[in-house]
Amino acid sequence: NDTAPELLRARHSSAHIMAMAVQKLHPRAQVTIGPWIDNGFYYDFFVPEDPLTEKDLKPIKKEMDKIIKADLPFRKEEVSREEARSRILAQGEPYKLEILDSIKTEPITIYHVGDDWWDLCAGPHVESTGQLDKNGIELQSLAGAYWRGSEENAMLQRIYGTAWQNRDQLKAHKKRIEEAKRRDHRTLGKKLDLFSIQEDAGGGLVFWHAKGTKIRRII
Repeated sequence: NDTAPELLRARHSSAHIMAMAVQKLHPRAQVTIGPWIDNGFYYDFFVPEDPLTEKDLKPIKKEMDKIIKADLPFRKEEVSREEARSRILAQGEPYKLEILDSIKTEPITIYHVGDDWWDLCAGPHVESTGQLDKNGIELQSLAGAYWRGSEENAMLQRIYGTAWQNRDQLKAHKKRIEEAKRRDHRTLGKKLDLFSIQEDAGGGLVFWHAKGTKIRRII
């Protein structure tokens, strides 16, 4: 079950470990949001200088492995809005400040990873980083994303990852992804000479070939 509670905790925890690793390697990086998603997680960063590239994913994963090996505790803390604001201002994290302003309830929940890193978060998490299997976690890609989804805001950098309980679960997930690619209608349509998609004419617009037209009429 891809949404089992233990997997959700692993993905949420992995997202925070990744953010911690990024800020260790890139101290000027600012964190924004980092939720778990189907099959994995992501975190958005604003990096004012020396933006991240795909080549950075490998050293970030190595730093994550170190954090996992250190077996640092996840610790929940509840603070007042004023205390949270004071701590965020001391960090110089403007995006965290916007997130804080969007939270309507109190007290404010913070999760610490060890003694050196924390973020606004409601949880849940595993009890410590050492409960995660580093071989079940993989960083997948880097993409751009506007803050709050608006083109009027700053462009952020989003790192996607996937997290599972162990290496075997990760391998099974990757196998499912490969099988899905093999069965992708765009791939099959080209291989079987059923149709083609010409991006210049419009993304997703299908041009039926003779074989595809015949099948379509039969259906």
